[in-house]
Amino acid sequence: MKWRLFDYVMGEQWAVETFKAYDIRGVAGTQLTEAFAERLGSAIVTYLSCKSLAVGRDIRESGPLLHAAFLKGLTSAGCDVHDLGICTTGALYHATTALTVDGGVMITASHNPPEYNGFKMCRGTAAMAGDDIQELRSVFEKGDFCSGEGGIIATDGFLDAYIEHVTSCADAPQRSVKVVIDSANAVPGPFMLDLCNRLGCEVIDLYCDWDNTFPNHPPDPTRPENMVDLADAVVKHGAEFGIGIDGDGDRIGIVDENGVFIHPDRLLAVFARDILSRIRVGARGVERTIIYDVKCSMALEQTIEAAGGIAHMMRTGHSFLKQALRENPEAPMAGEMSGHFFFNDRWNGFDDSLYATARLIELVARDNKPFSALFDGIPTYPSTGEAKVPLTAGRQETMDAVREAYSNMEYSAVDGVRVRYPDGWYLCRASNTEPILVMRAEAGTEESLASIKTDVEARIGSIINLEKFQNS
Repeated sequence: MKWRLFDYVMGEQWAVETFKAYDIRGVAGTQLTEAFAERLGSAIVTYLSCKSLAVGRDIRESGPLLHAAFLKGLTSAGCDVHDLGICTTGALYHATTALTVDGGVMITASHNPPEYNGFKMCRGTAAMAGDDIQELRSVFEKGDFCSGEGGIIATDGFLDAYIEHVTSCADAPQRSVKVVIDSANAVPGPFMLDLCNRLGCEVIDLYCDWDNTFPNHPPDPTRPENMVDLADAVVKHGAEFGIGIDGDGDRIGIVDENGVFIHPDRLLAVFARDILSRIRVGARGVERTIIYDVKCSMALEQTIEAAGGIAHMMRTGHSFLKQALRENPEAPMAGEMSGHFFFNDRWNGFDDSLYATARLIELVARDNKPFSALFDGIPTYPSTGEAKVPLTAGRQETMDAVREAYSNMEYSAVDGVRVRYPDGWYLCRASNTEPILVMRAEAGTEESLASIKTDVEARIGSIINLEKFQNS
């Protein structure tokens, strides 16, 4: 490869603040321009020293222009592009394992409002995050890129083969399942309908047509307010359950047959319990380890351990959990409170809404019990909501002060501070994307929860305005 200095006007101000912890994300047309996308394409080829990449996009209005500019940057840096066109993030992840590529990029802003767009990136099959993204930012800013003549490689039939692969990696349902699918008019809709039809489901279609204005509700299925229409449809049609899909197809949320919203960590407990029930006698510890993030309920830990598993808590972030599974390939599963589910069991470790759906349908179809019966034996504890508390001082100094306030108690510092109380826990972590502290608490009883909130106020109320936490 030859090298070139990117030929835009020297001194141009690029929106480098869009380089986040897990991806690149910002407002299209102002932060993420065509020039930005072209420059990013050249930067990622240079940073990864790659010869070929898979690229997909969602349905956002800005997608075609950013996609074209990005491909121009890739090919001008000497990279061949397997162009998947419109697809889900799960399909892009699959492409990194199924095609002869050095990585992949999905052009998407997931659940963000319509004016946003972004780039999720993989080095090989590993999602880029943290230091990788900041090192890419340095290459992007420097502008000294390699050059060459890359081309576009056709991928006809790939998406059909991908959905067929999803179905082949889950057991065929033992009966037909009646389900409502709500895709919030985002990209996964037609692909989800195709999957469910192949699985023999009776499907009620809710907002599965594409509309990049998201006219009905935001494509974020882990917020109960976005699941109201789904809940109503499940009850109206007598469906067994409902599935909501996020904007790019790597997360799901669910409601039961009564329209009751089910928090993702409870679904993770169901998946974990099922997997652990099939683990061979005498399996090593790593084969029984279920990984989850710090925001999950203590009921998940209890369910994992009761099923003979080992509960391993780690920092929040889909890229970090995928990396943990890559480093521990015998660990069967990981999951997040945000609705990401990562299966190593019969899958490739990626978070994919289609595969999570296939596995859930497999579970439901084993008998004729109500969907809510899946959660029998998994306790429900009083908890706060996820409070977003303004960060008014420095991130590091604030978290140092919180740690000092809890220095006489047992806590985990794997991601912020998660304090263990006799009958519950409290979490305080600094957001990776916003100037806020994310707080949550849970306890065995309402009285214990109130006691935890009182103690939190006494310990850190003088340094942090806890109004949003106390009212959550």
